[in-house]
Amino acid sequence: MLLIIAAIGYGGYTYLQIQQSGRHAADVLSKMKMLIPNLGVDTGVSKGLGRDPLPVISIDEIDIAGCIEVPSIDLMAPVAAEGYEEEGFATIVSGSPVKGNFKLSGGRDDVFRKLSKAKPGDTVAFTDVDGVRYSYRVLTQFHLKEWDEADHDLMLCYQTDDHTEFVVGCNAD
Repeated sequence: MLLIIAAIGYGGYTYLQIQQSGRHAADVLSKMKMLIPNLGVDTGVSKGLGRDPLPVISIDEIDIAGCIEVPSIDLMAPVAAEGYEEEGFATIVSGSPVKGNFKLSGGRDDVFRKLSKAKPGDTVAFTDVDGVRYSYRVLTQFHLKEWDEADHDLMLCYQTDDHTEFVVGCNAD
């Protein structure tokens, strides 16, 4: 009986943590919409016109590099600079939208919870803090043990239970 109560308590705690992280990310995203020109708008500005390394802005003491969007799965989330790990946010692992091989990681149970529903041909966009929008198309989904095993213009991933990365591979439009 004690085990059941503990499991229910842990489940409730986990749910509240996810809700809290989602609210914080939503608050940051709201502030981003006021600060970043053209966020969420297809401007037609494409790859190669932005800066490398990516500029960042600090919002709520988190260095933000931009926003990732996958409209088909209703995903729009802030992207924290490399080295940050914040629930509800995607984080830069390596690469850049200017040079390619841009790798973003996020939580399977928060920011990327719907990522497995992205399908080949879906549009993905990254908008940097200058308002430069980079457009991509989903090519494939796969599992990796190491990031170096794949080469795409953009890779979105989360860690699975079996110590692999679930990856959505995209190429620039």
